[in-house]
Amino acid sequence: MKKIVQGILIVSMSVLVPGLCTMAIHGRTGGNQKKMGISVTLQNGKTIDGEQFVTGMAATELSYVREEEAIKAWMIVCRTNFLKAAGTGKQGNAEDLSLDYLSEEELEKNNGRKVWLEMHNQLEEASEETFGQVLYYGDAVIDALYHPVSIGKTVSSGEIYHLDVPYLVSVDSSQDVEAADYMDVRIMTYKDCAQILKEKGYKESAESCKKNLAVTKQTENGFVQTVETKNHSWTGEQWKEIFALNSANFYLENYGDRLRIVTVGKGHSMGMSLYGANALAKKGLSFQTILSYYYPGTERKKQK
Repeated sequence: MKKIVQGILIVSMSVLVPGLCTMAIHGRTGGNQKKMGISVTLQNGKTIDGEQFVTGMAATELSYVREEEAIKAWMIVCRTNFLKAAGTGKQGNAEDLSLDYLSEEELEKNNGRKVWLEMHNQLEEASEETFGQVLYYGDAVIDALYHPVSIGKTVSSGEIYHLDVPYLVSVDSSQDVEAADYMDVRIMTYKDCAQILKEKGYKESAESCKKNLAVTKQTENGFVQTVETKNHSWTGEQWKEIFALNSANFYLENYGDRLRIVTVGKGHSMGMSLYGANALAKKGLSFQTILSYYYPGTERKKQK
């Protein structure tokens, strides 16, 4: 994390289409959408207003947030993260701005015109109703971390990054256990395990994996810190990337002559759970209440 939270921000973004090249203070975008006043030049050379870009950010996770109030909360999270990464009142190169984005063309291509129009209308309405609202802690824009599905509760930044952030604390999100992505089970032969490791540059035999492979250190809520064999050691995040797991909250089991990897949650479980936010919205909670719940102590203020 550059300042903690810039680094945390990069970790927290789910991956779809990285989208930016340059940014400059500007005026208007097309259509009737309100304008933020920061223009964004995409990789294809097209320039759009920051609010249109924020709407494209929100489009990346609509499979998890479908309720109206949840979409509004999500829109504010996206706007907050955009402004945190981009800054305000400045011109600059945005090559290092790591934010997921989907254009309207991509949305229509991926979902068909009928579904795209429904998504478009939902996003435009959420943008209109929350326009300019950003999350602050004191006088600073927050790092509004989020994740698709928690482990049944969110976890503190202190547990994952050993640095306490007052608004990134553990809260109950037990409704997440009902999500399709809450648990994932992978079963493979030890030979396949050794082959995957070999492809990533780690020489391990199938026999060594079977005899020696183990999680040797984890956090209180099960996020793996160290995986070891006789010859190698990995962080939980490294193991997650090597085996394309949904999160670093996993455990390893000897399943007969095979390895079973059981993963819980999707993402890092810090900040707002998208599935959880949607579940709270279904219960009738407002976007204001949802944001206050997942980011305690923060305030919604107008973009400065």
